[in-house]
Amino acid sequence: MKITVINGTMRHGSTWHCKDLLLEKISQLEETQVREFYLPKDMSDFCIGCFSCFLKGEDSCPHADQIRPIVAALEEADLVILTSSVYALDVTGSLKALLDHLCFMWISHRPNPKMFNTVGISFATTAGAGLAHTTKTMQNSLKFWGVKKRFVSKQAVAAMKWNDISEKKQHQIEREMVQLAKKATAAVANIEHSSAPLFRKIMFKVMRTMMKKKDWNPTDRNHWEANGWLSGTKPF
Repeated sequence: MKITVINGTMRHGSTWHCKDLLLEKISQLEETQVREFYLPKDMSDFCIGCFSCFLKGEDSCPHADQIRPIVAALEEADLVILTSSVYALDVTGSLKALLDHLCFMWISHRPNPKMFNTVGISFATTAGAGLAHTTKTMQNSLKFWGVKKRFVSKQAVAAMKWNDISEKKQHQIEREMVQLAKKATAAVANIEHSSAPLFRKIMFKVMRTMMKKKDWNPTDRNHWEANGWLSGTKPF
């Protein structure tokens, strides 16, 4: 199983330990190849809102050199894991900056067919509140990338450091990671036979209708045309 992990922080805190525990449990079930990115080290710039990725293509992004390796790893992955600690009731600024850069891959622009049979997990920990909003931010990107099967892990650890988490809570997290590993592994194994998400079907149909009429952004429209989606070819 090829796994791509995007760590929303470089800090090896509770989120990192939980993610590492999940990877360990998956590796006990399936042989894995893991590629990890750490933000902001591997993508240090904020989106400047220039619209170049939408209008001229992603290679025209002023930060394309940082974005290309991440997109390539996402394309190759069977399983994508997005992780973030809760910062101000949301994902880290570094992760949000990356997700902003990847909006060109949304179904509303130029969806990447290689994402359509991918499994995704959004993973968040917090010492207090904000888990729902934080995981929703990550889930929105997975959903609009067209990821076929998605899981969420929310951990309220009530501690600022992993070593400060109670032994009882650590055992609970380990049990949950065992179960999540089983679900994710099974989802990857059966991804070809699982049904497409209803949201993806509806959104794709709506966007295909709009793309047929779209003349203000040839880059997006040409992408849909090149994949045959405007002439009846169905990607899923």
